[in-house]
Amino acid sequence: MNAPNEQCQACQTAADGYFLRFAGEANLQALNEWLTGDKFSPVHRIETDIVWAATHAVPDMLDYFTAHMDAAQITAAPAPDKTSLPTAAEAWFPLADLRAHQAAHWIDDVIAEERVRTVYQPIVSGYGEQVQIEAYEFLSRALDEDGTLIPPYKMFDAARTRGRLFALDRVCRLQAVRNASRVGDRLVFVNFIPTAIYTPEHCLQSTLAKAWASGADPHQIVFEVVETEEIKDLDHLENILLFYRKHGFRYALDDVGSGYSTVENVIRLKPDFVKLDMHYVQGVADDPDKQQVAIALLEAARTVGSRTLAEGVETERDWAWLSKAGYELFQGYLFGKPELEPAQNVLTLSK
Repeated sequence: MNAPNEQCQACQTAADGYFLRFAGEANLQALNEWLTGDKFSPVHRIETDIVWAATHAVPDMLDYFTAHMDAAQITAAPAPDKTSLPTAAEAWFPLADLRAHQAAHWIDDVIAEERVRTVYQPIVSGYGEQVQIEAYEFLSRALDEDGTLIPPYKMFDAARTRGRLFALDRVCRLQAVRNASRVGDRLVFVNFIPTAIYTPEHCLQSTLAKAWASGADPHQIVFEVVETEEIKDLDHLENILLFYRKHGFRYALDDVGSGYSTVENVIRLKPDFVKLDMHYVQGVADDPDKQQVAIALLEAARTVGSRTLAEGVETERDWAWLSKAGYELFQGYLFGKPELEPAQNVLTLSK
């Protein structure tokens, strides 16, 4: 877990340049000649082996370094200003990654301008003619400058490349909470990335303030753990979830059965909701192995008092099997895709 004094790096505004660090005698000699020739501007020498360079100068510099220096011995780090040299070794990345880092700079503008739009996917309960909308998952889409929606994988990949995952996660979270009143008294599932949160007391204060200001009932909001990689620090995740629960909110574990979301962690973390991963949902009616995972999750959920939700439901056959098995809530294209406006009525199932 990151130390508290590192948390502010995640909150900083976008870098206006980069630090470049040179190793090797030949590189340092070439650096001296390069600076004397004043080929690129603005560039400032910070230490013997480190310079600061403006972002707009990077493309030409990359071509120059590749042609005239040993690029494998050059590393880079984002520079919010010319004085904040990074102290952590992991802050520096190979020069080969710098081009991708710069190409993702558009996400900085998305974050700074809060160009994020919430879309709503219904979560239903019941079966057959008794189906009704009980909740929505609030999903986020970035807006391009022309107003078109940017796919979520693209915006989060860019934020990860730029080291702006906390800032993007925060903007999406606040926008979702701000829109909670749009769905009346139905449950609101809001995604969050736990590894983007350093200390709950500091990083989540703005989320709490926005929730109070919106007039939303905290018990209506379900913060959903979303992670594509295994969470190694379960103590940290547990602290975040306890913080949410202490303030009246509920929480859910996503993609159970895949990655970090094991049945064992359901027992430990005691979420209010557990979502069966779509891999085990799609085709479950005809697959004994998937049925075994689905039943195991049901049993674990009942042990800790969690409600079960099957996500990615696309066929009535799978829906029927899951409902008969005991699943309470369902989400998927069978009931509705994420839309710019939340559906308000009981759905007519799409075929």
